[in-house]
Amino acid sequence: MAAKVTGSEQLLNLELQDVYDAEKQLMRALPKMAKAASDEELRNALREHLEVTKTQVQRLEQLFGMMDMRARSRPCKGMRGIVEEGEESMAEHRQPELDAAIIGAGRRVEHYEMGAYEGLREMMRQMGNKEAADMIEQTLREEIQADKQLAQIGKRLFKEVARPRAEQTEQPRTKSVARKSAKRAPAQAKTKRAGRPRTPSMAAGSQRVSRVLTDPEEIRAWAEDRGAQPACVRGTGGADDVGMIRLDFPGWGSDEKLQPISWDKWFEKFDESGLALIVEEETATGQKSNFNKLVSRETAQSAEERGRTRSAH
Repeated sequence: MAAKVTGSEQLLNLELQDVYDAEKQLMRALPKMAKAASDEELRNALREHLEVTKTQVQRLEQLFGMMDMRARSRPCKGMRGIVEEGEESMAEHRQPELDAAIIGAGRRVEHYEMGAYEGLREMMRQMGNKEAADMIEQTLREEIQADKQLAQIGKRLFKEVARPRAEQTEQPRTKSVARKSAKRAPAQAKTKRAGRPRTPSMAAGSQRVSRVLTDPEEIRAWAEDRGAQPACVRGTGGADDVGMIRLDFPGWGSDEKLQPISWDKWFEKFDESGLALIVEEETATGQKSNFNKLVSRETAQSAEERGRTRSAH
């Protein structure tokens, strides 16, 4: 005769089925998020968390067995709503804002799961099942770590998104003087200027030219012209892997702990990861720009194609 299921056991079963479905939904969503991401570190973090999520699903299946319950999913409407909202946000944005949107969607997922696993852990503890509680605690620690990693990447990405806008506001006094001088200029001079072809930096909205670099000599020349040196993010590599590569600009603050590496190692990782470097030559005020972003070559090619399409129209 089957044992009688108590109210607490029934609730536990439903909660396990709910989070089991949530993790399976995330397994389908993470590859899409990783594919849409252009930032190398973000893309790798999402791929790594996909593998962690697969392990978490197996752990949940073990828990079902320990509780003499059948491993089955109960549609998790909460996760479905978060995933759908994330997909809408990703569809509404383009790079570089798209990576920031992916970060936001990912962190909402992590916080939802953290709340679910905290509740499950406490239920296991109250039922006196220490082994099951410890397994849930392990998953909870993994979710907390994933959220911290996304937060750290997001902090850097938000700075990169905001930096071009900050550069546009540099030397406001100089721009103000220039506007006043233009107002005082005779109409004939204005007519003469109007006939000149405008470069992108002179166009309405002060749009600047971005270049996609993959040639080592061009990248090194661009970097050294600005005093930048090849570097990697400390703690992201292994014995034979330098990890995440960066360009280190002296005097520019960074939340990442960078360590210098040789150009040979930098370009070896650059080619191995299939990266491209998006750079800008000048700021909106005509000063030399340090803006740069490492993206996949596939992403860079798509961005160039969109730019050519816009130019054609």
